[in-house]
Amino acid sequence: MEPNIENGVWLDEIAALCITTLSRLNNKLQQGDISQNDSVLREICLGYLYMLTVCNEEGVLPQSILSNNLNKNITIH
Repeated sequence: MEPNIENGVWLDEIAALCITTLSRLNNKLQQGDISQNDSVLREICLGYLYMLTVCNEEGVLPQSILSNNLNKNITIH
């Protein structure tokens, strides 16, 4: 099944996946068990969320495309 890129749901799904991934990586970091690959994945997720937030704030993406995932009060370290 091909993803429907017209409605932007996939953008939200990737954002949710990034948030979940960052949470799991944070748990690994607290246990002291983080690898170089984990660090790269963290940077990719942070970059995606940052790009999506900037695009949303600058009006690049129509409001109807994104759900409220970006409006959550999430602190990323």
